[in-house]
Amino acid sequence: MISLIFRIHITTSTKILKNLTLLVIIFLSFTSSAQENEVEIRVQDTLYFDQCNTDSYQFIDYYKKTRFETEDTISLNDLYNWDFYNTFFNTGDFDVSRLPCSMKGRYGIIKHIMTITDDKGENHTVVIAMIENNSSAAYITEEAFLNDELLYAPKQ
Repeated sequence: MISLIFRIHITTSTKILKNLTLLVIIFLSFTSSAQENEVEIRVQDTLYFDQCNTDSYQFIDYYKKTRFETEDTISLNDLYNWDFYNTFFNTGDFDVSRLPCSMKGRYGIIKHIMTITDDKGENHTVVIAMIENNSSAAYITEEAFLNDELLYAPKQ
């Protein structure tokens, strides 16, 4: 009888130990896969406007052209980096505001990535994404990425 009780106790202890070990392994694999991975954001990749909890996005500015010039008839689809930036921003007039939440679910194509220096001498990355060809763009600060306002879809 003592042998049977001892065997049941060992079998039960072994099962509990195996279950605990399995739970620890599952937890460790889950937490290691949940760690943030560093990604390289590139020109021509797509950004989807995601979470928006107020009337507008907090870290994305919206540049909408209100006056076009003859140079604005050039298609910006194939222009990138400073070529895009100078062609888009150096002509016409703009209304500038925070990107409205009505843009949630829409996307922009990354056209330019630059580093700016603030008044304190700190560098910040800014991404410019074209929303509507030749007529609107998003000026995106790094905080937009950190606050999950965007979903990143790398070009395959």
